[in-house]
Amino acid sequence: MYGVTQIDVCEDVAVVTLTNMPLSLSVAVKAFGQMASTGVNIDMISQTSPVGDRVSISFTCPDRDLLKVLDIAKGIKKSHPKVSSLVSSGNAKLSLYGEEMREEAGVFARAIRALDLVKVEPQLITTSEIDISLLVSAASLPAAKDVLREAFEI
Repeated sequence: MYGVTQIDVCEDVAVVTLTNMPLSLSVAVKAFGQMASTGVNIDMISQTSPVGDRVSISFTCPDRDLLKVLDIAKGIKKSHPKVSSLVSSGNAKLSLYGEEMREEAGVFARAIRALDLVKVEPQLITTSEIDISLLVSAASLPAAKDVLREAFEI
């Protein structure tokens, strides 16, 4: 188990990265507020450290909501022309859970070591005290799932 007691899979996931976003919460509030108001459920949100007054924000959403997200991104670009969007759809999210992760050192190291064995490169990684979420291509999902179950003896 090594700190992980459960591995869940969510398929048909898109990842969107908004690059060159202004370092301004008001811009993020507007963008994510619009997504919420259109019923888009976003996940795996990750922001880079600022470079000057700019950041990149990546997040996942269901593939079925990608057009809504891209329409909102187009609106952001109108107001902030330096912003661009990078998109990848047809992915899967693997979520590793375990209450013991709080106290167990090396859980993340074990996970990425396992993925490296089968040459799976995660596109996005987010963590919390009890969860590691890894976004992988749909083609990589079977190998990733098998090697992670083996690594954590699940």
